[in-house]
Amino acid sequence: MCHLSTADSPIINRFHRLHEEKGFISEQDLQDLAQQTGRPLADLHGLLSFFHSLRTSPPGKNRLAICYGTPCYARGAEQIYQRLAAELELDEDGTSTDGFITIEKVQCVGACSLAPVIVTNDQLEGRVKAHRLPALLNRLRDETPKKQEEK
Repeated sequence: MCHLSTADSPIINRFHRLHEEKGFISEQDLQDLAQQTGRPLADLHGLLSFFHSLRTSPPGKNRLAICYGTPCYARGAEQIYQRLAAELELDEDGTSTDGFITIEKVQCVGACSLAPVIVTNDQLEGRVKAHRLPALLNRLRDETPKKQEEK
């Protein structure tokens, strides 16, 4: 049951703005917001926990979304996730402990005919096979330093 009220709207809007700007909402952000609004920090934590798409830690240098829509799921999305999770040490937000990559499960990317599908740094890849994932990770590792130099 949802316990959100219209009084929460300004705080929820701030959550979304912070998330857009930084890619996550830090503990310091929550403390600042509690001080600015007079709301208890525990209330803000509770409100934030309602929104599963809002991160509380920085995302990895690379982002990989695994489509969990029905065709992708039926054609191996869970095996792809399990293979990646076995290759990488992921925290509770799906980010590898070295900050290299964030793995996310998403509902549908609209490419059902290519199932199973992943989106790596905004590049769609279809008909993904779990046994090819180590090569994908190696390619990303090779490309990552180049990305950092461009910024």
